[in-house]
Amino acid sequence: MPRTAPPAAAGPAGLTAAQAHVLAAQSADPSYAGHNIGQYIELAGPLDTAALDEAVLRTLDEAPWLRSRPMTRGGLPRLDTSAAADPVGAAVALVRDQLACPPRPELLTAPADSGLAPDLTGALLVTVGPEHHLLVQYFHLLAVDGYGVALLSRRIAEVYTALVHGRPPGPTPFAPVSVLTDADRAYTGSAAQAADRRYWTGRYADRPVPLSPAGRVAPARDTARRHTVHLGAADGAAVRAAARSARVTWAEVVLATTAVRVTAQAGAREAVLAVYAAARTAPGTLRVPATAVNLLPVRLPVRGAGTFRSLLRAAAGELTLLRRHQRLRGEELAREVWPEYGGGRVPGPLVDLRPFETELDFGAIRGRVVSLASGPVDDLAVSAAAGPDGRLRLDFDANPALYEEAEPVRFARLFTADLAALCRAPDVPVASLAASPVHH
Repeated sequence: MPRTAPPAAAGPAGLTAAQAHVLAAQSADPSYAGHNIGQYIELAGPLDTAALDEAVLRTLDEAPWLRSRPMTRGGLPRLDTSAAADPVGAAVALVRDQLACPPRPELLTAPADSGLAPDLTGALLVTVGPEHHLLVQYFHLLAVDGYGVALLSRRIAEVYTALVHGRPPGPTPFAPVSVLTDADRAYTGSAAQAADRRYWTGRYADRPVPLSPAGRVAPARDTARRHTVHLGAADGAAVRAAARSARVTWAEVVLATTAVRVTAQAGAREAVLAVYAAARTAPGTLRVPATAVNLLPVRLPVRGAGTFRSLLRAAAGELTLLRRHQRLRGEELAREVWPEYGGGRVPGPLVDLRPFETELDFGAIRGRVVSLASGPVDDLAVSAAAGPDGRLRLDFDANPALYEEAEPVRFARLFTADLAALCRAPDVPVASLAASPVHH
């Protein structure tokens, strides 16, 4: 992505602060596709496709700013990949091709009633086998973020379940986009914004250099290289035990392990990582399926004499401070602290801690949610989500401009080895473990 200028202070009319920054970045490089996000929900079992069509339509009626034009012509578009040697893989490949397509420039500033803006969103139903379907959803970050997608998915599941059981769905849980835009306007120029700015500029007054295992920087590409790991039962139990012992959650475990791995590869003693924040603290904002997501820095020193337990507690403290000050736009902070990077994003490796449901009830069917893309990847990214049994799914993404095709697999192997060693010995000095910078 090229150097981007900040949007106007208030942003274009009707857009949230996050949307205004996405619009500025996309307008600076209209051919860039990295702001597309997507997922599918795997539905294995007897599916009432008519009820699913109706559930999606009703949900989008409750969030009309996200309605896609194909849905107005009679239900979800259909695709059948069941004849392929790998039906799910074939469907995912087609969706990834869609995610690699940039939006048409005229969609970016189209008025809401023009019939153009809804094409920034889409969904289709893919048949991958007998009684086996994928509900695919793809969006541009100008329309909705990952948290908003989770709201939509939960509501589609609720409405579908009500319909197949012959009862009316409950009232919509959604609030209008104006709840977000009003909150942004109230925050702009406020004492709270000034306090947040003082915190962030003071915390990063020394302008620490973000670490990159690649040793260099490069613009994010349209898509990232990805490798996914599902933690086994033994490693999952070790993660939960380490978290309990430090009175933290799996999120701190993932963040701290990322800091250990990145410092190990870069030969450093401190990690500066980019972390997503929901940026939804005002009343009602957690009910809006739109875009508010923010990207802010976390810095964690990894000292050889320190234990993993102490690093977990430090990670908890950092996340607490991030959440307390999460509304100051990371784009603004990045331009002030790291102007030489030019992209208006907090640079360096990224951690995406996804506290969203990974399974949803569609009547008698248990839907499994699988993320395909979460936004730009400037360097390396670690995304984590916990299943109902507490076990983690870890997605490792790498910027193809910086890393070879095998790097996500290699990084995942080292990361999971670190995770296992650290969680099984949280009171041992990090330097004495195989996960330490010295031993790698």
